[in-house]
Amino acid sequence: MKKWSSLARGKFEQMLLECIVNTDKIPPNYENISIDPKTIGKVERVTAMGLTRPKAFGHGVLKNNKVTGAVLYGPPGTGKTLLAKGVAKQSGFNMLSISTSEVWQKCHGDDEKMIKAIFSMARKMYPSIVFIDEADAMLGERKAGEKRHIRAMLNQFLMEWDGIMSGTDSPFILLATNRPNDLDPAVLRRAPARILFNLPSKVERMGILRLLLEHETLGPDITIPTLANLTPQYTGSDLKNLCVTAATECIGEQTVDTDERTLTRRHFLAAMQTIKAITLSKTREQDLDNFQNNRQEQGAAEE
Repeated sequence: MKKWSSLARGKFEQMLLECIVNTDKIPPNYENISIDPKTIGKVERVTAMGLTRPKAFGHGVLKNNKVTGAVLYGPPGTGKTLLAKGVAKQSGFNMLSISTSEVWQKCHGDDEKMIKAIFSMARKMYPSIVFIDEADAMLGERKAGEKRHIRAMLNQFLMEWDGIMSGTDSPFILLATNRPNDLDPAVLRRAPARILFNLPSKVERMGILRLLLEHETLGPDITIPTLANLTPQYTGSDLKNLCVTAATECIGEQTVDTDERTLTRRHFLAAMQTIKAITLSKTREQDLDNFQNNRQEQGAAEE
């Protein structure tokens, strides 16, 4: 962090120091992640090509048109943020993790200054990823009658994004969203790579549960495969909340403070009364399934 502090110039870059992801605290080799290896591979490839292949993107049609962004989309809780940080760790990239709260400022015009600072700081951190969670909140589609400062913020972001198309020290823009159809068409055109994060399969749920319950003792009436069978449609986030609630149920039955406990089927069934699987409307499910094909050719005026 001291290294980045010495490089930060001005108050806005200084404010961004809190957004730098400390990859030293992230386990290597995706040890804390259980996601389809194909999905991991897709995210690795798209980010690595944009950051580690300067010669390939230095001539021909790619010289001024390299891929500088991607959209990770899918139901909430499916591991988009976790994997983005894991890829940064595994690939040795630096990462700025940005949310809407960091960009929106009180004073008029400061939003645009913050966006400029994001890109300038990311260049100093090269090779780097600018990760924007819940990107639809910040980069949502422009609408008639929208407040001027919101439109100005998006226009500034798009202008800065265009400026990195041919730079040798350009960051990669990684967007995560549960509502990809709400993103502005101009944003989508700048992020042609779209990677779907589906609900975990039974095998993936078993992997997630093994990670979560690695240091817990299970009773003879419950196993990891049984739990996976009991939790269709559960996301990784749902499973984490389920296990935490089950452990809390067990603690509630104990009369003394101890680090020893045995989680039984009863504890998990009790937890399932409050921790339900995520539910998406049929329309939302269809939107997610069709997003990659339906939005690529949709035309709309840019700034």
